[in-house]
Amino acid sequence: MLAGGILLARPVQGVLTLTIVVGAYFLAEGVTTIMYALQHRRELSERWSWMLVAGAMDILIAGLVIAGLPGSAEWAIGLLAGINLLFGGATLIGMALAARKS
Repeated sequence: MLAGGILLARPVQGVLTLTIVVGAYFLAEGVTTIMYALQHRRELSERWSWMLVAGAMDILIAGLVIAGLPGSAEWAIGLLAGINLLFGGATLIGMALAARKS
């Protein structure tokens, strides 16, 4: 509640802070996804590439957010979260189709 109150009191600084947090989240998610993909590479022949692409996209998104600060703070949160959801869903669909073939 305190963080929400601060965001309401100072929205410009709050948006900048949230954009930094989103960039860090995408970076951590990308690294984790790539680690999972490389782990699955040994076990599953086709499905790991979908996870690798999703992890690479997350790292690319994080780079776009961080490189564009502070100008990207106004538009980055919504747009890049949507792109992340799009690639995450496509990854899950691709993994499901690859598992179906097995």
